Amino acid sequence: GRAATEGRTVEQQVLESNPVLEAFGNAKTVRNNNSSRFGKFVEIQFDKHGRISGAAVRTYLLERSRVCQISDPERNYHCFYLLCAAPQEELDKYKLENPRTYHYLNKSNCYDLVGVSDAREYLATRRAMDIVGISTQEQDAIFRVVAAILHIGNIEFAKGKEVDSSVLKDDKSKFHLETAAELLMCDPGAFTDALCKRVMVTPEEVIKRSLDPYSATISRDGFAKTIYSRLFD
Repeated sequence: GRAATEGRTVEQQVLESNPVLEAFGNAKTVRNNNSSRFGKFVEIQFDKHGRISGAAVRTYLLERSRVCQISDPERNYHCFYLLCAAPQEELDKYKLENPRTYHYLNKSNCYDLVGVSDAREYLATRRAMDIVGISTQEQDAIFRVVAAILHIGNIEFAKGKEVDSSVLKDDKSKFHLETAAELLMCDPGAFTDALCKRVMVTPEEVIKRSLDPYSATISRDGFAKTIYSRLFD
């Protein structure tokens, strides 16, 4: 009957939530090709007849540092490689290329997993997201953030004219910054200021202080880790 159908639907959603969480929270490590880098608590509710009536999945303690720092022969989170293996129209939309071109991925020489097709896994993840109730618009927003993080990692800084200030290093960095800003739907100028300057708020005034290239790079990586963590949560 209707209740049994709903039960199977909830069961299916619980099962399909796993591939989605694994795509964004699992990565290849030295010992495991699909290592979970987060904690998970699954709560399942039953009705008085013992049938599944609802479920909730809570995640915690994601390994944020992996977004910006990996060592050979490990990989970053699966979703970055899946998106780089997406159909060409998706790559064009997010302005993505081979994973070897991205700073957050090319710190390791491992890009592929033995016996695993990232292209097929991307499509499977999309199907799983459909089943758990993530709309097409929400999926697009999710992968915009994933793509933006790859572009953010390729933004480099050089010394500015002022003491302890920084500017975008070259046209390539400008392209990645403008693309990331477009994907995140924010103003490129404001985004540049957010990376190259530090804002301090006092009771009397708001103080903006320029950052040197090293500090701007730390700011860049901190921003990437924060938005990925927010996306995962």
